[in-house]
Amino acid sequence: MALLTKKLNFKILSILLAFLITNLLYADEANIEHARQEFLSGNYKESIGIANRLNTIESKIFQSRAISVYAHFFLEDDIAKRKFLDAYQIMKKLYSKDLGNAEVYIEAAHALGRYGQKIGIMAAITEGIADRVKNYLDKALKINDTNMLANLSKGLWHAEIVNQAGRTLAKAVYGADIKKAREHFTKAYNKSNNEISILYELAYGYSLLGTDTDLLISKKYLNHLLTLHEIAHIDKFYKDKALKLKNNITP
Repeated sequence: MALLTKKLNFKILSILLAFLITNLLYADEANIEHARQEFLSGNYKESIGIANRLNTIESKIFQSRAISVYAHFFLEDDIAKRKFLDAYQIMKKLYSKDLGNAEVYIEAAHALGRYGQKIGIMAAITEGIADRVKNYLDKALKINDTNMLANLSKGLWHAEIVNQAGRTLAKAVYGADIKKAREHFTKAYNKSNNEISILYELAYGYSLLGTDTDLLISKKYLNHLLTLHEIAHIDKFYKDKALKLKNNITP
Protein backbone atom coordinates (compact mmCIF):
# COMPACT_ATOMS: atom_id res chain seq x y z
CA MET A 1 0.00 0.00 0.00
CA ALA A 2 2.81 2.40 0.94
CA LEU A 3 4.61 1.55 -2.30
CA LEU A 4 1.44 2.20 -4.31
CA THR A 5 0.94 5.54 -2.56
CA LYS A 6 4.55 6.46 -3.22
CA LYS A 7 4.19 5.61 -6.93
CA LEU A 8 0.95 7.57 -7.12
CA ASN A 9 2.50 10.61 -5.48
CA PHE A 10 5.47 10.41 -7.86
CA LYS A 11 3.13 10.21 -10.84
CA ILE A 12 1.13 13.22 -9.65
CA LEU A 13 4.37 15.15 -9.09
CA SER A 14 5.52 14.26 -12.62
CA ILE A 15 2.25 15.46 -14.10
CA LEU A 16 2.42 18.73 -12.16
CA LEU A 17 6.05 19.25 -13.22
CA ALA A 18 5.19 18.61 -16.86
CA PHE A 19 2.27 21.03 -16.61
CA LEU A 20 4.51 23.68 -15.07
CA ILE A 21 7.17 23.29 -17.77
CA THR A 22 4.52 23.50 -20.50
CA ASN A 23 3.14 26.68 -18.98
CA LEU A 24 6.60 28.20 -18.85
CA LEU A 25 7.30 27.26 -22.45
CA TYR A 26 4.10 28.82 -23.76
CA ALA A 27 3.58 31.69 -21.32
CA ASP A 28 5.58 34.24 -23.31
CA GLU A 29 3.99 33.09 -26.56
CA ALA A 30 0.51 33.56 -25.13
CA ASN A 31 1.35 36.95 -23.67
CA ILE A 32 3.00 38.29 -26.81
CA GLU A 33 -0.06 37.16 -28.75
CA HIS A 34 -2.18 39.10 -26.25
CA ALA A 35 0.03 42.15 -26.88
CA ARG A 36 -0.46 41.76 -30.63
CA GLN A 37 -4.22 41.53 -30.29
CA GLU A 38 -4.31 44.66 -28.12
CA PHE A 39 -2.23 46.44 -30.76
CA LEU A 40 -4.52 45.35 -33.60
CA SER A 41 -7.51 46.56 -31.57
CA GLY A 42 -5.96 50.00 -31.09
CA ASN A 43 -5.06 49.59 -27.42
CA TYR A 44 -1.49 50.70 -28.01
CA LYS A 45 -0.47 51.62 -24.48
CA GLU A 46 -1.82 48.34 -23.13
CA SER A 47 -0.02 46.44 -25.88
CA ILE A 48 3.27 48.15 -25.12
CA GLY A 49 2.80 47.55 -21.40
CA ILE A 50 2.25 43.81 -21.91
CA ALA A 51 5.36 43.53 -24.09
CA ASN A 52 7.37 45.52 -21.55
CA ARG A 53 6.58 42.97 -18.81
CA LEU A 54 7.94 40.10 -20.91
CA ASN A 55 11.61 39.30 -21.19
CA THR A 56 12.11 37.68 -24.58
CA ILE A 57 13.81 38.92 -27.73
CA GLU A 58 10.51 38.69 -29.60
CA SER A 59 8.67 40.77 -26.99
CA LYS A 60 11.34 43.50 -27.01
CA ILE A 61 11.28 43.70 -30.81
CA PHE A 62 7.51 43.96 -30.69
CA GLN A 63 7.63 46.59 -27.93
CA SER A 64 10.06 48.75 -29.90
CA ARG A 65 7.97 48.46 -33.07
CA ALA A 66 4.74 49.27 -31.23
CA ILE A 67 6.27 52.34 -29.59
CA SER A 68 7.53 53.65 -32.94
CA VAL A 69 4.16 53.14 -34.62
CA TYR A 70 2.25 54.68 -31.73
CA ALA A 71 4.56 57.71 -31.59
CA HIS A 72 4.45 58.20 -35.37
CA PHE A 73 0.66 58.28 -35.56
CA PHE A 74 -0.50 59.64 -32.23
CA LEU A 75 2.23 61.71 -30.57
CA GLU A 76 3.70 65.05 -31.55
CA ASP A 77 6.99 66.89 -31.59
CA ASP A 78 9.26 66.43 -28.57
CA ILE A 79 7.13 63.70 -26.99
CA ALA A 80 7.26 61.67 -30.20
CA LYS A 81 11.01 62.22 -30.50
CA ARG A 82 11.57 60.91 -26.98
CA LYS A 83 9.47 57.85 -27.69
CA PHE A 84 11.41 57.10 -30.88
CA LEU A 85 14.63 57.28 -28.90
CA ASP A 86 13.13 55.04 -26.20
CA ALA A 87 12.26 52.47 -28.87
CA TYR A 88 15.77 52.75 -30.27
CA GLN A 89 17.37 52.18 -26.86
CA ILE A 90 15.39 48.95 -26.41
CA MET A 91 16.91 47.62 -29.63
CA LYS A 92 20.36 48.99 -28.85
CA LYS A 93 20.52 46.78 -25.76
CA LEU A 94 19.71 43.75 -27.92
CA TYR A 95 22.02 44.36 -30.88
CA SER A 96 24.93 45.06 -28.51
CA LYS A 97 24.74 41.32 -27.77
CA ASP A 98 25.27 40.54 -31.48
CA LEU A 99 22.33 38.16 -31.69
CA GLY A 100 22.35 37.83 -35.46
CA ASN A 101 18.64 38.67 -35.55
CA ALA A 102 17.68 40.80 -38.57
CA GLU A 103 14.53 42.12 -36.84
CA VAL A 104 16.61 43.75 -34.11
CA TYR A 105 18.53 45.83 -36.64
CA ILE A 106 15.35 46.60 -38.59
CA GLU A 107 13.63 48.02 -35.51
CA ALA A 108 16.73 49.99 -34.50
CA ALA A 109 16.62 51.53 -37.99
CA HIS A 110 12.84 52.00 -37.78
CA ALA A 111 12.96 53.95 -34.52
CA LEU A 112 15.99 56.02 -35.49
CA GLY A 113 14.57 56.62 -38.97
CA ARG A 114 11.29 57.92 -37.57
CA TYR A 115 13.28 60.19 -35.28
CA GLY A 116 15.20 61.42 -38.33
CA GLN A 117 11.95 62.15 -40.17
CA LYS A 118 10.72 64.12 -37.18
CA ILE A 119 13.80 66.38 -37.05
CA GLY A 120 13.99 66.63 -40.86
CA ILE A 121 15.86 64.48 -43.38
CA MET A 122 18.65 66.97 -44.02
CA ALA A 123 19.19 67.42 -40.28
CA ALA A 124 19.27 63.64 -39.93
CA ILE A 125 21.92 63.46 -42.66
CA THR A 126 23.99 66.22 -41.07
CA GLU A 127 23.84 64.61 -37.62
CA GLY A 128 24.88 61.22 -38.95
CA ILE A 129 21.54 59.58 -38.19
CA ALA A 130 20.95 58.62 -41.83
CA ASP A 131 24.28 56.78 -41.90
CA ARG A 132 23.42 54.87 -38.74
CA VAL A 133 20.04 53.90 -40.17
CA LYS A 134 21.75 52.68 -43.35
CA ASN A 135 24.27 50.64 -41.36
CA TYR A 136 21.52 48.90 -39.37
CA LEU A 137 19.59 48.07 -42.53
CA ASP A 138 22.72 46.79 -44.25
CA LYS A 139 23.32 44.47 -41.29
CA ALA A 140 19.73 43.24 -41.44
CA LEU A 141 19.97 42.60 -45.19
CA LYS A 142 23.28 40.79 -44.72
CA ILE A 143 21.51 38.40 -42.34
CA ASN A 144 18.43 38.08 -44.59
CA ASP A 145 18.47 39.84 -47.95
CA THR A 146 14.85 38.90 -48.69
CA ASN A 147 13.40 40.37 -45.49
CA MET A 148 10.40 42.44 -46.51
CA LEU A 149 10.71 45.20 -43.88
CA ALA A 150 14.46 45.53 -44.40
CA ASN A 151 13.98 45.99 -48.15
CA LEU A 152 11.09 48.40 -47.67
CA SER A 153 13.08 50.46 -45.18
CA LYS A 154 16.23 50.50 -47.31
CA GLY A 155 14.17 51.61 -50.30
CA LEU A 156 12.70 54.43 -48.23
CA TRP A 157 16.20 55.39 -47.09
CA HIS A 158 17.29 55.85 -50.71
CA ALA A 159 14.05 57.62 -51.65
CA GLU A 160 14.09 60.11 -48.77
CA ILE A 161 17.62 61.26 -49.58
CA VAL A 162 17.02 61.38 -53.35
CA ASN A 163 13.93 63.50 -52.70
CA GLN A 164 15.77 65.94 -50.45
CA ALA A 165 19.18 66.16 -52.12
CA GLY A 166 18.32 65.49 -55.77
CA ARG A 167 19.37 62.46 -57.80
CA THR A 168 22.91 63.60 -58.66
CA LEU A 169 23.96 64.88 -55.23
CA ALA A 170 22.22 62.03 -53.42
CA LYS A 171 24.20 59.44 -55.36
CA ALA A 172 27.55 61.23 -55.44
CA VAL A 173 27.66 62.35 -51.82
CA TYR A 174 25.42 60.00 -49.86
CA GLY A 175 25.27 56.86 -52.00
CA ALA A 176 21.49 57.06 -52.32
CA ASP A 177 20.29 55.85 -55.69
CA ILE A 178 16.88 55.92 -57.37
CA LYS A 179 17.44 52.57 -59.08
CA LYS A 180 18.38 50.88 -55.83
CA ALA A 181 15.29 52.35 -54.18
CA ARG A 182 13.13 50.73 -56.86
CA GLU A 183 14.95 47.40 -56.51
CA HIS A 184 14.29 47.31 -52.77
CA PHE A 185 10.66 48.37 -53.25
CA THR A 186 10.14 45.59 -55.79
CA LYS A 187 11.54 42.99 -53.39
CA ALA A 188 9.29 44.26 -50.60
CA TYR A 189 6.22 44.28 -52.86
CA ASN A 190 6.90 40.73 -54.03
CA LYS A 191 6.93 39.63 -50.37
CA SER A 192 3.83 41.51 -49.27
CA ASN A 193 1.44 43.19 -51.69
CA ASN A 194 -1.90 42.94 -49.93
CA GLU A 195 -1.34 44.77 -46.63
CA ILE A 196 -2.59 48.32 -46.19
CA SER A 197 0.39 49.58 -44.21
CA ILE A 198 2.98 48.08 -46.57
CA LEU A 199 1.23 49.36 -49.68
CA TYR A 200 1.05 52.84 -48.18
CA GLU A 201 4.75 52.93 -47.34
CA LEU A 202 5.60 51.67 -50.83
CA ALA A 203 3.32 54.29 -52.40
CA TYR A 204 4.91 56.99 -50.25
CA GLY A 205 8.38 55.83 -51.28
CA TYR A 206 7.56 55.88 -54.99
CA SER A 207 6.01 59.33 -54.60
CA LEU A 208 9.31 60.59 -53.19
CA LEU A 209 11.14 59.42 -56.32
CA GLY A 210 8.94 61.78 -58.31
CA THR A 211 9.19 60.56 -61.91
CA ASP A 212 5.99 60.07 -63.91
CA THR A 213 6.46 56.28 -63.85
CA ASP A 214 7.05 56.25 -60.09
CA LEU A 215 4.01 58.44 -59.46
CA LEU A 216 1.84 56.09 -61.51
CA ILE A 217 3.02 53.15 -59.39
CA SER A 218 2.36 55.18 -56.25
CA LYS A 219 -1.23 55.91 -57.30
CA LYS A 220 -1.76 52.28 -58.30
CA TYR A 221 -0.76 51.08 -54.82
CA LEU A 222 -2.87 53.77 -53.15
CA ASN A 223 -5.93 52.79 -55.17
CA HIS A 224 -5.34 49.15 -54.29
CA LEU A 225 -4.98 49.68 -50.54
CA LEU A 226 -8.13 51.82 -50.45
CA THR A 227 -10.11 48.79 -51.64
CA LEU A 228 -8.75 46.47 -48.93
CA HIS A 229 -10.64 45.49 -45.81
CA GLU A 230 -9.29 47.05 -42.61
CA ILE A 231 -7.86 44.43 -40.26
CA ALA A 232 -6.01 46.53 -37.70
CA HIS A 233 -7.14 49.72 -35.98
CA ILE A 234 -4.16 51.51 -37.55
CA ASP A 235 -5.36 50.65 -41.07
CA LYS A 236 -7.96 53.43 -40.96
CA PHE A 237 -5.23 55.97 -40.32
CA TYR A 238 -3.16 54.58 -43.18
CA LYS A 239 -6.19 54.95 -45.46
CA ASP A 240 -6.61 58.57 -44.37
CA LYS A 241 -2.95 59.22 -45.17
CA ALA A 242 -3.39 57.41 -48.48
CA LEU A 243 -6.24 59.69 -49.52
CA LYS A 244 -4.16 62.78 -48.70
CA LEU A 245 -1.14 61.45 -50.57
CA LYS A 246 -3.26 60.51 -53.58
CA ASN A 247 -4.74 64.03 -53.73
CA ASN A 248 -1.25 65.52 -53.58
CA ILE A 249 0.07 63.52 -56.51
CA THR A 250 -0.20 65.46 -59.74
CA PRO A 251 -2.21 63.46 -62.31
